[in-house]
Amino acid sequence: MDVFVEPVLPRPQIVICGTSPVAVAVAQLARRLGFALTVCAPAAEQAAFADADRRIEGYALPVKESGARFVVIATQGRGDEAALQAALAIEAQYVAFVGSRKKAEALKASLARSGIDGRLAKLKAPAGLDLGAITPDEIAVSILAEIIAVRRGGHPRNPATTS
Repeated sequence: MDVFVEPVLPRPQIVICGTSPVAVAVAQLARRLGFALTVCAPAAEQAAFADADRRIEGYALPVKESGARFVVIATQGRGDEAALQAALAIEAQYVAFVGSRKKAEALKASLARSGIDGRLAKLKAPAGLDLGAITPDEIAVSILAEIIAVRRGGHPRNPATTS
């Protein structure tokens, strides 16, 4: 008799904080790539996500969960600091902020003053690989490409800085 064992592991989870056009594009593409989708935003804004597996009002993320978690903060100025604080407080393989370098540095400085400086090293800002992306869909592709590289154990290379 042959016995075949196939483990059933939890799907990796994309946690999206915010409802910006980039957040919606990441959610749509992440579902196609097989990720479980958790959406964190005010209840009135969550209609932007049709196929979320789980919805969290605000940014109160569960600290411990099974499986890999990848967090994308795309709040577009509405709750940036609260979302970053929540994301940096949980176990996640990837935490990224969608925004300019200047805005990210200002937020990092503010968070450091509030005592979160030790966890800021795990924050990727701006989010995604530097592909020259401009549209929300292109930015979503760059973010998901980086998540896939992290998930598969590789270190994403930045085409703009590699030789």
